[in-house]
Amino acid sequence: MAESSVEQLRAPRPLRILEIGDELLFKRGVPDQTDFFWTGYRPRGKIAIAFGPVAFLRAMRRLRRNEYDLLAVHAPLYPPWHPRVILTILRDWHVWAPRGLFAVFGWWLIQRFHRVPMVAIDVNDSFGIGRHAFRLIDKSRAYFKRELPADRWQVFFRSGHAKLPGLRWRRKRKSQRRLAKLRPLSYGSANPVAPIAPQTKTADVFFAGAVAGNSTVRSDGIEELLALRQEGYVIDIPEGRLDMAEFHRRVARAWLAWSPGGLGWDCARHYEIAWLGTVPLMNYPTIVRDQPFRDGEHCVLYSVEPGELARAVRAALADKTRLARMGAAAAAHGYAHHTAKARAERVAIAVLGRRLDGHPTSLAR
Repeated sequence: MAESSVEQLRAPRPLRILEIGDELLFKRGVPDQTDFFWTGYRPRGKIAIAFGPVAFLRAMRRLRRNEYDLLAVHAPLYPPWHPRVILTILRDWHVWAPRGLFAVFGWWLIQRFHRVPMVAIDVNDSFGIGRHAFRLIDKSRAYFKRELPADRWQVFFRSGHAKLPGLRWRRKRKSQRRLAKLRPLSYGSANPVAPIAPQTKTADVFFAGAVAGNSTVRSDGIEELLALRQEGYVIDIPEGRLDMAEFHRRVARAWLAWSPGGLGWDCARHYEIAWLGTVPLMNYPTIVRDQPFRDGEHCVLYSVEPGELARAVRAALADKTRLARMGAAAAAHGYAHHTAKARAERVAIAVLGRRLDGHPTSLAR
């Protein structure tokens, strides 16, 4: 009994996380270990958990007492003083507007007056990082970004530098310190898609998504898919909006599901498709990926030049036995690496060297 008690005392306790922002990662991955407060300028039903003055003071007190192991801050696309932010709060929050205004400044204020390790998370569509987030980079141990360009310096386009950062700017120590903190993080999906019964494949390619006013990758690619339909391929493109259950069924019945870049390259659809055992069909990435699906093993990648999408589809469908293996591999890879908990674990390990259960990475079981 005595040895058991000592072992329990030595066992690390699970991490405690304070998360603030307009997205959720830790709260979805480890809800019992995370306190979350909303700092987005659109209420979206989150008024009850908005980061008002009382919540801010309580959180600050707990931070100063080191009751949290990690502060996770979701970087906003706009600074809190941007007219769009202020006007949207005044319009949408109604009588709660003062609380909304305080909340959007919460992420900016909470960075000060404590020593709890911080991490910044940026899942915005933009490949850039605004000047208003530079202090957050400086204060954080790492800055995880979904749309991290292949040349990471480009995040500072017209924010850190008037134009594209040149050699002289890139050689500055402050610039290099900020660059060194940038890390990729997959977008994942809010919740893993529950496995459904194996579906008979009735379509060659499935696609459902916005085209008009969206990415040119989509407007160019849709023409090639329609041309493939004229060749006799079964291209499933729903006319109207599908409910989620029907969407999942239609994805699962296709050999390939087209998931082109939209406002950003990374997308929840990539992972939802994989979780359903269907092979994602994606244009070559424009970003540094996190735990990526590999071409020919988990997904099919194609170049955006004319004719390349159609060529990739024809080649993939020529070996459906291989596509079945790839779909199973994609599902396994997605569940292993792109759930909220898996992504949150990677962040915790990178920042603290500890897993979410508190174990050091070298000793974790």
